[in-house]
Amino acid sequence: MVRTARRIYPTLRSLLLGAVVASGVTVATSAIVGCGGDENDPLTHVKKLSDPATRVPAVSRLVQFFEDAMTKDAKDRNGPNVKPLLDKIVEPMSQICATGDLDEKTQSKVVKFLSDARDLRGAPCLIKTLKDYKPDSTEEDVRAAARGVGPMKAKEAAGPLFEAFSKLRHSKPKASLITRDVHDALLELAEPSWEADCIKKIEVPIADRKDINVLKDQFYWQITCGEILGQLKSAKAVQPLIKIVLSPTKADAQATAIYALIKIGKPSIEPTVKLLQGADADLMKYAKEEFLLANKGEDGKVPEAATKQGDTAHVAPSALILGSIGREEAVQPMIDAIAKADDTGKVVIARELLKLPASETSLKAVQGVYEKTSITMTIPPGVGARDQLLETMGYLFDANLVPWMVKNALDAKGEDADLEPMRAATLLTAMKLMKADQIPEVDKLFNSKINGPDGKPSTLGKGYEKEYKTATDLLKECGDKLDCYYGKLSDPNSHVGDKQFIGMKSAYMIGVLGGDAARPKLVEILPKVTNAAAKFISVQVIDRRSAKGDATIAGQLQKMVDEAEATKDSNKIAAVNPFKTVIYRLNARSQ
Repeated sequence: MVRTARRIYPTLRSLLLGAVVASGVTVATSAIVGCGGDENDPLTHVKKLSDPATRVPAVSRLVQFFEDAMTKDAKDRNGPNVKPLLDKIVEPMSQICATGDLDEKTQSKVVKFLSDARDLRGAPCLIKTLKDYKPDSTEEDVRAAARGVGPMKAKEAAGPLFEAFSKLRHSKPKASLITRDVHDALLELAEPSWEADCIKKIEVPIADRKDINVLKDQFYWQITCGEILGQLKSAKAVQPLIKIVLSPTKADAQATAIYALIKIGKPSIEPTVKLLQGADADLMKYAKEEFLLANKGEDGKVPEAATKQGDTAHVAPSALILGSIGREEAVQPMIDAIAKADDTGKVVIARELLKLPASETSLKAVQGVYEKTSITMTIPPGVGARDQLLETMGYLFDANLVPWMVKNALDAKGEDADLEPMRAATLLTAMKLMKADQIPEVDKLFNSKINGPDGKPSTLGKGYEKEYKTATDLLKECGDKLDCYYGKLSDPNSHVGDKQFIGMKSAYMIGVLGGDAARPKLVEILPKVTNAAAKFISVQVIDRRSAKGDATIAGQLQKMVDEAEATKDSNKIAAVNPFKTVIYRLNARSQ
C-alpha cells in the first residue's frame, strides 16, 4: 500500500500543478496536500497513529522514514537526519505498541523498529514484548526486543528479560533460533539481581545425559548463568561453579565455569585450595559421587578401576582451577599436593603449577615429577604425560631449561617407538627456547640417530630441518639483541608462508630475553602480528611476565578484543580469542 501511495502521490501532484499553471494561478506547495497535512512530514503520520483506519499505513510510513534517514546518516543513530526523526516518532510508536491495538504483523514491525532505534524511550514496548513472550509463537518479537534492550542498557528490562530467558527451551526449534540473542542481551545487562536465580540454575543436577532435550535446555541455562555469575564476580557462586568442574556429566559447561572462577578471582582460591588439600569433605564426596555416576556401565555397575579413582576425583579439577586462575598464593599448596597425589595427579598438578608465577622451588618440583614420569604414561584425555609437561614448560620462556631438557631426552631409556616421540617433543620445545650459545647443545638432540620411516638410519631432526634452520639462522642474525626480535615480530613478512616460524621464534625470544619490560612493547606490536600462533605466543609472554597482574594491560587487550568483535569478521575474532583467558588472569592477579 505504501509503495502504491508513493507512485500515486507524485502523479497527482504533477496534475494539480499543471492545472494551476494552466489557469495562471499561483498556489503554495503546502496547499496541495489538502487537509491531511504534509505527507513528507513524520508528524503527519504520527497523528494518523491515533486513528485505527490509518494506523497501519502510518506505521509503515514512519518505519520507512527511519530506514531512509539511517541510509543518509550511514547508520549513525545520532546523525543529523536520524536523531531529530527519533525525537518525533519513538515515543508515539512505543505508546501504540504498548496498547496492543495492532495486528501481529504491524506489532512486529513496531517492535523491530524500536529495537533498531536503540532509543530508551522505546524501551516500554520492548519490555512488554518480553513480558508477553509466548513459546512457539512470538520468538521473533522476543529476538528483536533482546537485540534492543541489551545495547540500550535498559535496566528496567532486566526482570522481563530474565523471565523470557527462563521460559526459553533451547531444545525447541523456534526457540533455538533466538537463544543466542537473549544470551547476548543478558550478558550486556548482567544485572546483580539475577545472582540468586542464576546460582539456582547452575545447581540443577544432570542425572541422564541420554535425554538430549533436557541436556540442551539445561546447558543453555547453566552456561549462560555461569557467564553472568563470572561477569558479576559473584563470590557466592564459587562453590556451585566448582561443582560444575567436578561433575563429568556437566562437561559441556566446565570451560564456562572455569572462566567464571578466573573472573571472580581471589575469592575462588581459598575454597579450591581447601578442596585440593582434601579438607572439604562435602565437595570431595560430591566429586566422588559424580565421578562414579559418570562411569556406570550399562549394567548399572561401576568398574573396579573407576571405583578406586573416585577417591581422588577432586584432585585434577581443583588443580586445573588453581592453574587457570594463576594467583601466586596457590603455588605452595600445589607443591605440597604433589607429594600426596597419585601418579596421574602428580602430572596434572605439575602441569597446572607451571601456569602459576614461577619460582625456583616450584620449578624443581615440576622437574622432579617430569624425571620420575614414565615416557609411556598418558593422562586424560589420553595425551602423553611428559609431552604435556614439556609443552607447558615452553611457556615459562626460560632458556636455562634447555640443557636439562636435552640431557633428559638423550639419557632416557626405553623402546625406540616410545623414545622417539618424546625426544621429538623435547626438540621442538628446546628449539623454541634456545639462545644462540645453546645451538651446539640442541644440535646433539637434533643429530641423534634414529631409524627413519623406511627403516633406514636417519636423524631425529630430519623432519624438522626447515624450522631448525630458520631458528638457528635467526639466532645467528639477532643473537641476544632484543630490538632485532621486536623488528622481526613486527615485520609482516615474518608471518606468511615459509617464514612463519621467524615470527613464532621471535616471540619466544622476546619472552626469553625481554623480562617484564617486554609487556608494553608487545601490546604495541600485537596489532601488526597477523600469524595466529605468533599472536598467541606473544600474549603468553605478557601473561608469564605479569606475576602480579596488570589491569591496565588487561584493558588494552580487551579493547583489541572489542574492536575485533565489532568487525563481525570470524577470522579477526578467532585471532583474539586467546586474549580472553589472559585478560581474565591479569585482572584476577591484580585484585
